[in-house]
Amino acid sequence: MGKQKYTREFREAAVRLVIEQKQTIAAASQSLGMPHNTLVAWVGQARKGRGVFAPQEEKDLLQRVRELEAECRRLRMERDILKKATALFAQQEGGRA
Repeated sequence: MGKQKYTREFREAAVRLVIEQKQTIAAASQSLGMPHNTLVAWVGQARKGRGVFAPQEEKDLLQRVRELEAECRRLRMERDILKKATALFAQQEGGRA
């Protein structure tokens, strides 16, 4: 038996049953005919603002943070290379004098 695929709307509605309408996870999962553990995971993600439950702006910000961290790593590597090159040239110039 394959893994069940749920739409974003279904997930959000299921989580609203628990969070907003105060149904228990067991009752909501049973009435929706879905696994209890799946709804437990969705509610946990929603409460943390992760996964499909994260606002789009937050997802955009997380992507931007990842891009900036990658750029920072690249710039640090370039800086370290330039430091080593400067030290090497300084040694070579010092030996010629």
